[in-house]
Amino acid sequence: MPETGVLIQDGGSTEEVGAADILVGIPTYNNADTIGPLMKAARSSLLQFSTYKTVIMQADGGSDDSTVQSVKDALSSWPNLIQISYPLYPVHKLAVSSQPLPGRESAFQTIFSTAERLGAQACCIIEPGIKSVTPDWIGLLVQPVLESGFDFVAPQYLRHKYEGTLINGILYPMVRALFGKQIRQPIGSDFAFSGAFIRHCLSQNSWNRATGRHAVDLSTTLEAIHGGFKLCQALLGLRPQVRREQAPDLSTVLTETVGSLFGQVELTAEQWQRVRGSEPVSAFGLRFDAEHEDPAIDVRPMIEKFRLGFVNLQEIWGLILPPATLLELKKMSRRANEEFRFPDELWVRTIYDFAVGYRLRTIGRDHLMGALTPLYLAWVASFILSVRESRPREVATRIENLCKTYEAEKSYLISRWRWPDRFMP
Repeated sequence: MPETGVLIQDGGSTEEVGAADILVGIPTYNNADTIGPLMKAARSSLLQFSTYKTVIMQADGGSDDSTVQSVKDALSSWPNLIQISYPLYPVHKLAVSSQPLPGRESAFQTIFSTAERLGAQACCIIEPGIKSVTPDWIGLLVQPVLESGFDFVAPQYLRHKYEGTLINGILYPMVRALFGKQIRQPIGSDFAFSGAFIRHCLSQNSWNRATGRHAVDLSTTLEAIHGGFKLCQALLGLRPQVRREQAPDLSTVLTETVGSLFGQVELTAEQWQRVRGSEPVSAFGLRFDAEHEDPAIDVRPMIEKFRLGFVNLQEIWGLILPPATLLELKKMSRRANEEFRFPDELWVRTIYDFAVGYRLRTIGRDHLMGALTPLYLAWVASFILSVRESRPREVATRIENLCKTYEAEKSYLISRWRWPDRFMP
């Protein structure tokens, strides 16, 4: 395991705490505006576990505001508080990232290492950057580990039907189809883990792989699947995000998330080619009704970017996509806006083709994800148009049908993976 080089602050140390049953890890970076209420909610939630020794840990990535002091003020009477600064290696300081938390995998590793030293039975990670959190969250995450023997608890948030398109359109259905587990949120901000799973992750020494560095939550989720650990989901309700001043570049987001998934697909090809179908993953918590408010979203800019991409990227797309797919994209580009649709089978095959292109390094991987961007925008526009008049239950059915298409077209991916030139002239 690589050395983390943690720096213990005034809030306490693992030596002073000695041991713990539950560790709540909260990674921070310039979260002075939200961290106080979150820490107070964490303290309140842990009161329900009065028979367990509980510890709250702040893992800070070098905040230059009052985040660290705000934690001390919020938990001034809490006896078991650990404040640790984790290192940011040069790669994190120089790289452009969509993540509000720099060196996120270092934060995970630091929290996992601390949980191991304390001998924690359960550890959960809650990330700040949200407007509010209820004390129920930590209980919903931790209880399945402590009381039901689960090793990995993924979050399941309540979202508006237009939110989470990257998860709905690519990440969830592809993870489900390839790895066989219906984990609705394979990437997220809040998780819980058993001590056994933490020890397993620390023994793998995989923290500094590029796939883990950009999407540590995704790589951790897949590690739980591949390791045969007992999985479940926690229904957490809404996660109201604090709006960032500048939205991250979409191509960067795709590189860090979808690119990381493609990297995991490449590393685990032997395993996922043997998986057939998918199975549900248990979910615990309260069922929430989705909001019915339908904000107006103008899809015309998305469609225009796709049309512009079709004009400017045909040569690049021709290196990745078979001629039959290019012909269908040409037909799409000529449709009127209100009639614009990206058929499920065509979309799924396109994503699978890009996964193959990522593996073969047909073009530079950053450029590959840039070439995917207008296609993704086209799918988002199509999805919004297709569910504009739909109720939440109908939207869920729409996503379920897309997932089934990913599963049905998996044989196409396997064929292209084994014989990449078969579909190309």
